[in-house]
Amino acid sequence: MPVIKKELARLNTSAKKNYGQNFLSNQSKIQKIVDEILRNSSSDIIEIGPGLGAITEPLAYKKRDIICIEKDKVLIESLKEKFELKKNITLINEDVLKIDFKSISSENSIIVGNLPYNISTKILIKFVNELYQDTNKGIFMFQREVADKIIAKKIKKNQLSSKIKIFYKVQEILKLSENDFWPPPKIKSSVLLFTPRKIELNNLNMKDLDQFLQCAFYSNRKKIVNNLSNKYDKDKILSILKNLGINDKARAEEIDEKSLLKMFIMISSNKF
Repeated sequence: MPVIKKELARLNTSAKKNYGQNFLSNQSKIQKIVDEILRNSSSDIIEIGPGLGAITEPLAYKKRDIICIEKDKVLIESLKEKFELKKNITLINEDVLKIDFKSISSENSIIVGNLPYNISTKILIKFVNELYQDTNKGIFMFQREVADKIIAKKIKKNQLSSKIKIFYKVQEILKLSENDFWPPPKIKSSVLLFTPRKIELNNLNMKDLDQFLQCAFYSNRKKIVNNLSNKYDKDKILSILKNLGINDKARAEEIDEKSLLKMFIMISSNKF
């Protein structure tokens, strides 16, 4: 019987599908993730979904304060028992989607987690929306298909990948197979590193940016000017494209994130 299965049996619980629980069991890959966290952090660590503490435990003996957010009440009690003598660990029994990252993070916190596949994109968007103006890095594990969409690997650039890449440099740092977990999921996974870009923003309205990108990528077959014309004045869009030196026949997927952000700022401020 696997060690994780034995531990869950001891706690009189099981891997909960509604929580998206698949526990990382490959020790060499756990260590690689821990090494990446330590390499990219200089202060406290915020861990989403620590589960049984596979990543938390090796971090607990480093000079870092760790905040763990775990929704499962059985697992949070297990973590309290395991780390009761560790003063550098704070445990929060809450749904991560209800947590305000700004209220628990410092300027250089790193947010990490083996994200539940059913809400991984929601957590990532929350991370971006709440911390895009800060210097916080992120290391998150995603279903491989979702990770490929985020980094636009093997697929065309999209609204999600463009929004994230406006604010973060994204790197794939580790691949995982089904057998690296217990119970083994039916999909492969990837771990991505998010490093904030240095950009100056004044009073950026994230909802307006979302609407702009949604409109820009409305139809991948159409030119961006035609997509944006559904919401914005076409002559203004053409003027902005000319100002930025972008071909007016370009599609959104052909325009880099820096230029997309400039377009949005110019549309919002009417400076063109």
